[in-house]
Amino acid sequence: MHIDSVESPISLVIDQMTGLPSSITKKIEDKTITQALVCSLEIEVNGSERRAPTGGIEYFNTQTFKETVIQGELREISSHHAAIFELPIKLGEIEFSLIYSLNTHGPALSIAARFSNQKEVIVRNLVLRVEVKNVDHKSILNVPGNGLRSNLAVSTLADSVGISPMGGLRGSSSTIHLSDSLNSFVTWIDNDVEIPESEVVFKDSALQIKLTSNFASDLAQISLLDVQLMSFDIHRGTWQNFPAIFDTWLRTRGIASPANTPAWVKPAMIFEAQIGFSVFAKVNHYAPYPEVINLIDDLDRIKNLGFTCIQLMPRQPYPSYNVHDYWDIDTSYGKESEIKRLVQEAHKRGIKVIFDVLLHGILDKEIIKTAADGVRSGPFSMLIEAKTEDSFSADVKDWHNYLIAWSRHIIDFEPYWSDGSPSKTALEDSHPDWFYRFTSGEIAGVYTKAFDARNAEWQEYFTNAMMNLVEKLDIDGFRFDAPTYNDFHNWAPWARYRAGASALACTGLFEKMRPIFKAKKPDFLFYTEPSGLSLRRSMDLNYNYDEQWLVTALVNPQSRKQWGISSAKDLASWIYDRDAMLPRGSMTAHHIDSHDTFWWPSWGAKWRREQFGLQFVRLLTSMFGLLPGPFMMFIGGEEGIEDLLPKIARIKSSDVWSLGEPHWWLSSYTPEEVFGLTHHHENKAISLLVNVSERVSRFDSEIPMESVKVLLQEGNFASSGNVLELAPQSAIVLAHDWM
Repeated sequence: MHIDSVESPISLVIDQMTGLPSSITKKIEDKTITQALVCSLEIEVNGSERRAPTGGIEYFNTQTFKETVIQGELREISSHHAAIFELPIKLGEIEFSLIYSLNTHGPALSIAARFSNQKEVIVRNLVLRVEVKNVDHKSILNVPGNGLRSNLAVSTLADSVGISPMGGLRGSSSTIHLSDSLNSFVTWIDNDVEIPESEVVFKDSALQIKLTSNFASDLAQISLLDVQLMSFDIHRGTWQNFPAIFDTWLRTRGIASPANTPAWVKPAMIFEAQIGFSVFAKVNHYAPYPEVINLIDDLDRIKNLGFTCIQLMPRQPYPSYNVHDYWDIDTSYGKESEIKRLVQEAHKRGIKVIFDVLLHGILDKEIIKTAADGVRSGPFSMLIEAKTEDSFSADVKDWHNYLIAWSRHIIDFEPYWSDGSPSKTALEDSHPDWFYRFTSGEIAGVYTKAFDARNAEWQEYFTNAMMNLVEKLDIDGFRFDAPTYNDFHNWAPWARYRAGASALACTGLFEKMRPIFKAKKPDFLFYTEPSGLSLRRSMDLNYNYDEQWLVTALVNPQSRKQWGISSAKDLASWIYDRDAMLPRGSMTAHHIDSHDTFWWPSWGAKWRREQFGLQFVRLLTSMFGLLPGPFMMFIGGEEGIEDLLPKIARIKSSDVWSLGEPHWWLSSYTPEEVFGLTHHHENKAISLLVNVSERVSRFDSEIPMESVKVLLQEGNFASSGNVLELAPQSAIVLAHDWM
């Protein structure tokens, strides 16, 4: 069976039994390119629900159907902007349609599943598997923003690697790009309603992709519902010319970064501050600022270190990263009068103040006991004392290390959370539709009673609460912590028609909130943790979870995978490619030590200086501090680099850096051990060069050395003509003319 259109250069061959694609053909100029595929679908339905040991909802006694059968005739249902075809199929006992769109703009082919009303069918998940067949072992794979290095020989990928989705924590575009010397085949996992999971591996001369959609629905509650699965394209050329193509795809989908990001953000140095104490392994307390007054007294030192913004965490250990009462500033952050004074004193020194704010749920004694009992009876109860390392250096699908640390965290904080909380939140009775629920009606959550950001009434409540903080305290922005934390299904009666849509509902909320707060304060900052494409639409700034594995892989050779980075040049190439696939104007806040990197490792190995040594931290700070975008650091991370931070701040505040464009040192002349980045503006430039190796690095420089001025120097360097020598484990920043 063939699908084609005179409006589209692409055509499909559909398997006569399954109704799924068996090949894609595209005509490009005078050439016809065909890619063979093997595809399969499976659907999980019905069964029962229970709380998972680490929160959320898991299912048991479900049925899984794996064989699709065509049930009717293929028909064209639209030709406006795309030739769209519908093919009825049956998967086990479930009837639905496959929707094939041959697009005139964006990726050439999109595949979706269309469900209609069916009684007594609860869909728990839908999984698509795609094998890209007959792949040459020399083909090159690029999956930017994920745990693979750039330009990877596909044959290297012998194990499955997770791909972060559009709504994921990491700055992934969710594209999988496979190329030979002439042509490229691209897969885009472009569902931005659910947060799907996907993974990729090379096996038996095929690139195998598994997409777990996380789509869930009570089909009795719908009339018609489409689930975007995946898009495909074929193009002439290799990876190097694809980012420009992808940029047009993003604009076609309306995925763009905001145009009114405050000017102060890009060169910002953000200081993450904690009031109160955090608890580790029950007996270890970390209390950098016991009270707000201690932070106020430290403002001059913070300014002298070069910081231009304070990010204030919720008060520790209660309510910590949870909600107590948005209007209760005293409990949530510190005594209101002192917080006002903190903001005023910071502003006098030219320092902005932003608040870490929470969306995921509210604490009460009921849910705290449920969460802690789940840990004590769950699979991680015997591992709580186990050594843990950086949780975000692992593969995106590997949460084992994090869940050990998370379980320990719940037990550590349980008594403090319980002491401060009501027996039962009043919102449960007054606003029952604000919460995630099991089908039984019981409220669901991880370790809070989970708010559903999809609920319009709750959105208004949250927006008003945030505006109250701005009006009372004159703060300068928000960092929205973990807005997609409730990444499980909501089976409440009003939400169950698309139970998986709640996890990413924060995106619509933020898009509504942004103009309201920008009207109040035009230079107000919107900043959040997740850095996938879906979270870039409304944010001035996103977090760098995706960069944490780079730090560990660069400094710790034992942690490296065959397909990961292994050099400083690899790291530069990875960031260049990640950034090239983000919407224009996107910014990432870079860090070495944050409260996230500090909280999850075991006591005694929490700081990067404890893990890798101070000299490497100085090199890493030079590198990540001078990447495009702000640099942030958790209080205490400055130990041993107090002299370095002000130098980085001065460089970032210069016109050349803050207004300049990045130029990455990725040519064959740059050695593998050297990280090189130049910011240039008009006829001036600032270049950062870092040698992370234990040997002298000697190479042809791109810098006209006769005009240089040294702005920062860690270790020795020398030059002769256009040849530059960098001492082992050294870094330099040079100001010079731009060629």
